[in-house]
Amino acid sequence: MSHNGSDIAAPTVAIAYHSGFGHTAVLAEAVAAGAREAGAHVHVTAVDRMTEEDWDILDAVDGIVFGSATYMGNVSAGFQAFAEQTGRRCLNGSWRDKVAGGFTNSGAKSGDKVNTLVSLAIFAAQHHM
Repeated sequence: MSHNGSDIAAPTVAIAYHSGFGHTAVLAEAVAAGAREAGAHVHVTAVDRMTEEDWDILDAVDGIVFGSATYMGNVSAGFQAFAEQTGRRCLNGSWRDKVAGGFTNSGAKSGDKVNTLVSLAIFAAQHHM
């Protein structure tokens, strides 16, 4: 990858998402496609099927984009279970200074999605991202 005439390494990005009915998985793939088009190396993982390799990748990438469906005005239970498994990483600063992003979707037309986005932002901030 070239930037301002110098060679730099392509950024690495992980898309970590939970999808109950498949809609959020479609969005995760769209986010991944956009990041790849911009030149990033991308790893997509469903947080309810995490392997040790997936955890290692999340620890090693430059940035993580979190995705969750909005259920009952907040992140899904599957995403929350993943978030609660990151406590040791939070204490150790494993994700400190990584770039973070987030996305959500919902079948409701109300403003419930903003609360999910705030929850994702707070989760990232707790990790000092």
